[in-house]
Amino acid sequence: MLVMIKSAPDTTDGALGLTLAKESGADLVLLQNGVYFAQKERLGTFSGAVYVLDDDKRLRGLKDSEMDDRVKSIDYDRLTDIITGDEKVTGMF
Repeated sequence: MLVMIKSAPDTTDGALGLTLAKESGADLVLLQNGVYFAQKERLGTFSGAVYVLDDDKRLRGLKDSEMDDRVKSIDYDRLTDIITGDEKVTGMF
């Protein structure tokens, strides 16, 4: 399963998306303001794969040195591959 988060960590929707991903054992794709979840210490005990859209990360001025070691930067082509390759994609939060 895949959960996509576009809301910032300090929002109800962002927190809900992360909780859903944790509880269901899903992987995460972080888009728009959701890329702030990729910063160190924000993912907590999350154990799934974490992808961050590189363009959104760059537009918000986030540097690789600020990112959690588990996070993998991806481009739009890779995002399409991840979405189409997963059995179930849960909406954006």
